[in-house]
Amino acid sequence: MNSLDRSDTPTSPQTQPLVLITDDDRSLQLLLKVAMEQQGFQVAQSSSGEQCLRDYQRLQPDMVLVDAVMPGIDGFECCRQIRRLPGAAEVPILMITVLDDADSVAQAFEAGATDYITKPIYWAVLGQRVRRLLESYQTTQQAYQVAEDLKRYQHWYQIQQQLLTTLQTLPLQSF
Repeated sequence: MNSLDRSDTPTSPQTQPLVLITDDDRSLQLLLKVAMEQQGFQVAQSSSGEQCLRDYQRLQPDMVLVDAVMPGIDGFECCRQIRRLPGAAEVPILMITVLDDADSVAQAFEAGATDYITKPIYWAVLGQRVRRLLESYQTTQQAYQVAEDLKRYQHWYQIQQQLLTTLQTLPLQSF
């Protein structure tokens, strides 16, 4: 399935988060795509764990929906590998699967999934989970930005204080 470049969309990526959907079942992939677009999100699609990893690195999506059971790299391994990528530690990953046993749920969270939802999908629940996970992610990103801004401000404040101290120690005749 083809993927979407952020630049290919008529709306700004700043206003619509990009959700990467990965599922080897094309009919479910299409249903997920429609559901996410109805929620107002941009969508990129991949049909394998390998393609998901390539698309993730190329697109840097705001969220990943991934099926746990796929041939090749399954959703669990895909999740682990995404988490190892630079900047991917906080990106929400929602595992979608028919597996509902305790071991599979534990394996998903150990692999780095942010949340887990089982099939059959309750579409209203999926929409709320995606929205809440994205809101939490965006809030975290904003907090990181504020912390970086504060560090820069503190650095400039220290420089300013050092400059003032230096100026105060100079004899008045120097001016």
